[in-house]
Amino acid sequence: MKRIKLISGAAIIMAGIVIVTSLFFLFNKPTTSRADATCIQYGAFLHNVSFIEAQQQGFFAKQGLNVCYNQVTSSTQQFNSLLSGQYDIVETTADNAVNRYVNSQIPVQIESGIDKGAGLDLIVNTANGINSIADLKGKSIAVDAPDSGYVFAMEKILAANGLSLSNGDYSLQIIGGSLQRFQAISAGKTSTGDPVYATILGTPFSEQAHYVSTLKDVAQLSSSVSPYQGATLVTTRAYAQANKQTMTNFIAAMAQGYIFAANPANQDTVIADIATADKVSTQVATDVYNDSIKDTVRGEGALSNQGLINTINLRQQFGGFTAPVNAKDLIKPGKNSLYDDEYWNAAIKQLG
Repeated sequence: MKRIKLISGAAIIMAGIVIVTSLFFLFNKPTTSRADATCIQYGAFLHNVSFIEAQQQGFFAKQGLNVCYNQVTSSTQQFNSLLSGQYDIVETTADNAVNRYVNSQIPVQIESGIDKGAGLDLIVNTANGINSIADLKGKSIAVDAPDSGYVFAMEKILAANGLSLSNGDYSLQIIGGSLQRFQAISAGKTSTGDPVYATILGTPFSEQAHYVSTLKDVAQLSSSVSPYQGATLVTTRAYAQANKQTMTNFIAAMAQGYIFAANPANQDTVIADIATADKVSTQVATDVYNDSIKDTVRGEGALSNQGLINTINLRQQFGGFTAPVNAKDLIKPGKNSLYDDEYWNAAIKQLG
C-alpha cells in the first residue's frame, strides 16, 4: 500500500530548528541536565492540567519527587531521548508507544492514561485559501512525523470527508511537535516560505488557535473516533521495573493533580495556574480547563481500555502496522506488555 507522499527535507528541518530555538524559553523553564540524578526527567509536548497541579500544589514533592519538565520538539526526538536515558518518563500519545512497541519491537510501555484526546481539532489557515476540509484536496497537512502521533486520527477525519492519503488526495508536511505546528499554522508558512494549510492540534494550542483570526476549527476528532486514548505516561520497561516506587509515586501525584483540578472549588486557582504554566490569557486558560477537566468525552482521566483499542484499530485501518494485530490481545496488561497497570493500581491503593 502506498502510505504517504511527503513534503520534507532540509528546509523544513531547519524551519523546525529555528522555531524551537526562538520559542523554547517563552514556553518553558530551563531544564536540569541529565547529570542531576535527583531529578526525574519528564519529556512532554505540553503541560497537562494534572501535571500543572501536581507541580503547583506540591503533590510531586509530597511524594518525594523532584520532576524536571523538558519540552520535546517531535516524537522522534522524544523517544530517542527516552531510549538514550536522557528522559525517564514521557507524556506522549498512546499511538506513539503502540507504533514503537509493535513495529520496531522497542520495549517501551504505557503506564497510565492522561487524557482521551483533549481539545484535538483539525485547524486550517483561511489566509491560505482553506475554509473547509474539501479545500484540503491537493494540499499538504502539517504533522509531527509520517507514521505516528495524530497522523491516523487526521486520516480518519479526512476519510470521513472523502479525502484519502493513500490515493494521493493530500500529502504530509513534516514540521514537528505541537508547539512547532501551532507556530507554523499561525504564521501560515514555514520560515522558508512553504505554505502551511492545516494540522491537528490539542490543548493548549487548539484553544489558542481559536483566537487567531486567520485560523479556523473545522473538525473535532471525537466526531470521528470516540473514545480515543490520547496522552499517556510512557517509560521503558527497564526503567519502570527498576523504579517501581518512583513510578507509583509519580502516577499518584498526577492523580492528585487531577483530583484537585476536578474539584469545582479550585476552578479559579487551576485556571490561573494554567495561564501561568502555558503563558496564555485567562480566557484561553479557561478554555483549556473546560476541554481538559469538564469535557468527559475527551478530557483528562484514567486510561480508557476501549479508547486504547480504538487507537490501535485506527492505526490498523490505515495501514500503520507491518503485520496485523489483535487490539484486545495487545492491550492486556502485563509486566512485559504494551500496557502495565501495576503502577496505576499501586498508586490508587496508596491514595486510598
